[in-house]
Amino acid sequence: MERFQDENKWLGSFGDSIDVKCPKCGLKAIVRRTFESQQYYYDKKVLECKNCHYSKKENSIKYIAYVDSYCCNNVDKVIFKSQIINEKPETVKLKCPVCNKIKDFKPKIEEVVFEFCADGNSQTERWFNTELWYQREIAGNVFWAYNLDHIDYLQRYIQAGLRERNSKVNGGGTMVTRLPMFVKEAKNREKLLKIIEKWKK
Repeated sequence: MERFQDENKWLGSFGDSIDVKCPKCGLKAIVRRTFESQQYYYDKKVLECKNCHYSKKENSIKYIAYVDSYCCNNVDKVIFKSQIINEKPETVKLKCPVCNKIKDFKPKIEEVVFEFCADGNSQTERWFNTELWYQREIAGNVFWAYNLDHIDYLQRYIQAGLRERNSKVNGGGTMVTRLPMFVKEAKNREKLLKIIEKWKK
């Protein structure tokens, strides 16, 4: 009987380099850490594709400007909502519908994190919203992994007949303790291992 002992890894242990689907060419790309910060969730990330040479560092902050203000009376408002814009405007020139004059209005600004659009049914990484390269639907659930190291760790867990936890670390809240039930169930073991073998080829 194969044995798996929890190594107390969390999801971020596999997040230094994440294999994703390039939003430009559709082939395999990576989202990798820059290590400008030693803290995983605060570190900047870079999206790189060696196939089409697309590259993007961090998500861009863009803006939406809103105006909801009175001009020359307290009855008719000037209402405006901009498209997503690249720079934050100090004022917006708008025409008052009452006096027909073009005036400067100070807008309220909403910051928008510009990210790629992904299929709502797909699993994505959290920095650029790009689809993970390794993902497959099984019984209405999405089985996914960040990279080959993550896949190897999942494979060892799934194929083990004896799974030992280490409850002394992180309150027992390691990655394997937080896996969805369909990954833990023995009835799905063969299907999941076949998916993993295809991923590793």
